[in-house]
Amino acid sequence: MSRNWNKIWRYVHLSVGLILVVYHARIAWYHNGFIDSVWSASTDKFVSTTLIFLVMWTGLAKWPIYPWYKKRQNRKKRRQKELAAAAK
Repeated sequence: MSRNWNKIWRYVHLSVGLILVVYHARIAWYHNGFIDSVWSASTDKFVSTTLIFLVMWTGLAKWPIYPWYKKRQNRKKRRQKELAAAAK
């Protein structure tokens, strides 16, 4: 199984997403009375913003943008060939 950036970003995205789920589960457990301690507000803010940032950007990074770019480049090359053939 070959590694490429899409697979790497997918696993980073899934890993950070699962950590985010655990983070929110901890908050829900506190509010439901299953655990009786919470983090300080500064720690909570750091963890939430960092995790959400990582999940958002790794999700965007794993989109297959390169095939769209390649298709656009091929379209430009075909158009140039058509114009060159029409000019002859």
